[in-house]
Amino acid sequence: MNRKLIYIAVLCTFFACNEKYDFNVENEKEGIVVEASISDLSFMESLQFPSEGRYFKVRLTKTTKVDNVRDEKIIGAQVSLIDENGERYTYTEAKEEPGFYYLRDEFFEARPNLGYKLEISLATGQKFSSSWEHLPEVKSEMGDIHFDEIRKDIYKWEAGERVIKNVRAINVKTNVHGSGQEQKRFFRWTFEPIWVYVSALAARDSPVRYCWVTSPYVLNEIVLNEDKGKGEYDQELFDLETTGNELIYHYYSAIIHQESISEGYYEFWLDFEEQKNKGGLYDKPPYGLPTNYIAENSDWTVNGYFAVVSESAVRWEFTKDQLSYPVENNLKEICEEITDGSDQCVICTVYNIGTPKAQPPSWWTRETVEPFNVKY
Repeated sequence: MNRKLIYIAVLCTFFACNEKYDFNVENEKEGIVVEASISDLSFMESLQFPSEGRYFKVRLTKTTKVDNVRDEKIIGAQVSLIDENGERYTYTEAKEEPGFYYLRDEFFEARPNLGYKLEISLATGQKFSSSWEHLPEVKSEMGDIHFDEIRKDIYKWEAGERVIKNVRAINVKTNVHGSGQEQKRFFRWTFEPIWVYVSALAARDSPVRYCWVTSPYVLNEIVLNEDKGKGEYDQELFDLETTGNELIYHYYSAIIHQESISEGYYEFWLDFEEQKNKGGLYDKPPYGLPTNYIAENSDWTVNGYFAVVSESAVRWEFTKDQLSYPVENNLKEICEEITDGSDQCVICTVYNIGTPKAQPPSWWTRETVEPFNVKY
């Protein structure tokens, strides 16, 4: 196998297992799947991660009576959030993203001691609603983010064969502050990565030399923890390979979201993860999960869990010079063997992983990408 094919195979191996897992159910009846939550952190506060900001959203898909059919996105629905004081907030359908509805209120945030419920009306007449949900009583602010250098065994492809290789990596952790109470707490962590890809053969002044890349399929792990009144401790979040990992050659970053959640929402995700990770290729997809939705005027099933969470978040940044050992950037050597002059080696916007953009995100304040010697 030539080096180009090896390079492609390695990339495929690294990313193939990171497909985003959509909700699915055992489809005995027609039904909907609802992905929705709100938090006590508003759009304006989310800009401070820093990020480009995020609105609360609802994703709606329809399930059918037929197995092995891709879930259908639901358009034309009316989605509303109601609080116990009678205030109603209307979600706006995103025409460019079928099935997504956004609460485009820059200052809305969930408030303590106030219940919220979600109501959904489909264009075909079916109506659904959640139970009343409240913010958890106990909130823990995000602790410091740090990592340990580790070695781990992973599968790689070499000469067309799958082999186990021992590679270097980092294990990223956060410090969780003790509650000081003998009280259960439930946590959920999620991650939004971004990295800088540099086209190794592009001219230094080329407008398509540097790209900022995002992907929903990279670092899409969910971490759950039930905290039974423990003191301060480190929580493991994720591993990041450093050996031959082009994502860290220049700059890597992730927004780390820490959510304090209800026991019901925790049980929902725990069951989901356990069913998803049974391990068999032909296992049934997750079904029969806990839900706090009801169908008000039909026999449709409702899947999902509406959550009100207490959220903390921070942008963690990583560059390879933080390691105690050097990491070789071999992309130029590879590109000199495989480039045809029109591929990702010279044009970063055709990079074959994620969504590359030649313009930096709005929160980016560095004057240059290399050598990263300018601080915020």
